[in-house]
Amino acid sequence: MSKRIHILVEGQTEETFVKEVLTHHLWEYEIFPNVTMVCTRVVRNVRANRGGISDYSKIKRDLSRLCQDTNVVGITTLFDFYALPSDVPGMNSLPQGNCYEQVEHVEQSLQRDIADPRFIPFIMLHEFEAIIYCDPQKLEYAFPNNQSKLQRIINIAQEFDSPEEINSSPQTAPSKRIISVFPEYDKVLHGCTTALEIGIAQIRSKCPHFDIWIRKLESL
Repeated sequence: MSKRIHILVEGQTEETFVKEVLTHHLWEYEIFPNVTMVCTRVVRNVRANRGGISDYSKIKRDLSRLCQDTNVVGITTLFDFYALPSDVPGMNSLPQGNCYEQVEHVEQSLQRDIADPRFIPFIMLHEFEAIIYCDPQKLEYAFPNNQSKLQRIINIAQEFDSPEEINSSPQTAPSKRIISVFPEYDKVLHGCTTALEIGIAQIRSKCPHFDIWIRKLESL
């Protein structure tokens, strides 16, 4: 029996990733996602602006609306841990542990706040571009004949046990490191194209937190 889920995402890059990569994987499990971008402004009851997260009230408003759909078996999210608003539950009480303990703390806090048994919060460590570090060579499809620059990205990936551990300061976040090598990098165009080339299987093998999320969705 086919099952529907809602996925609330941060922006256009995540929306494209869900539609072009994740959806095809979940179809194999007869799970059919509906993806929605966070609404940042409503004008005369119309969702006028979408994408980006400035404060938690916008996330909660959209999640509450999605939870009203009794025909879905799951509601989940795809947000970046990097630059997540400080008023998101759990962000002002992060434990001193590693990034996995911190992101799980925020996800658990979100789950308690939304209080719907179907809700499966997921926050990407540390941002979408971590996916590219699962196989940086695949950036060659976006930037051909640039092996010396690609090697710089490969070297960064090799410094960490997992791409999810590449940290989140404004200078060293995964996307910032890529832009420092390829200033022409476009998150939606190049990021999603590269993620498609890498594929779900390799992303899961390199990103344990991401893999846990996918397993939860598959189990629905």
